[in-house]
Amino acid sequence: MVTITVAGTAQRFVPAERGTVHLRATREARRSADVVPFVADLHARLSADAERHVTAGAASRWSADQLYVSTVQRYVRDSDVSETFQVAAAGVAVRFTDFGALSGWITEVGTIDGVVVDGVEWELTDARRKDVEREVRAEAVRDAQERAATYAAALGLTVGAVGALYEPGLRPHTQPGFDGGGPVRYARMAAADLAGGGPVVSLRPEQIEVTATLSADFTAS
Repeated sequence: MVTITVAGTAQRFVPAERGTVHLRATREARRSADVVPFVADLHARLSADAERHVTAGAASRWSADQLYVSTVQRYVRDSDVSETFQVAAAGVAVRFTDFGALSGWITEVGTIDGVVVDGVEWELTDARRKDVEREVRAEAVRDAQERAATYAAALGLTVGAVGALYEPGLRPHTQPGFDGGGPVRYARMAAADLAGGGPVVSLRPEQIEVTATLSADFTAS
């Protein structure tokens, strides 16, 4: 009887179901009085827009950061002389389920002076993610079974029952990195492609990568 140890892997790319856009209202000037009112007003506008999208059903939730003010030193070009500036900023995050509304809003607010679009975080819903993870884990098991059967056949043997199955990091007496790779992974792609060729910013929702890796011991005889 021979023990055959194999790794099983599986990967799935799933279209994103929601996208969370992160925006900042920001302004820099020499005096706080020149930045705080501007940012406060702009932040209130972004927050009102966010609430409107949630009410309309285009977004599922939104959040807003508190306004903060910091002091920075800027050097005059080609000199050692520095100048003091006040920077005010406040962020807003909105989770969209309607990607058309998301594109339209980024197009609208992205042209406003003082608005910075930090990117879009693409996600699956929790229920969908769990379903896909279950499917990918099962596929990883089948991959391990096929590998073991192939090795057994090459040896003129028949693969039998699985003796043990381990998720990454759980195989005893094994150094990290030698038990089949990483765990089930749900990749949240944070980058947004904001390059559009028309009047509305063109967003390409990321494909969410879900992977599973395991190692298993099979007997063959």
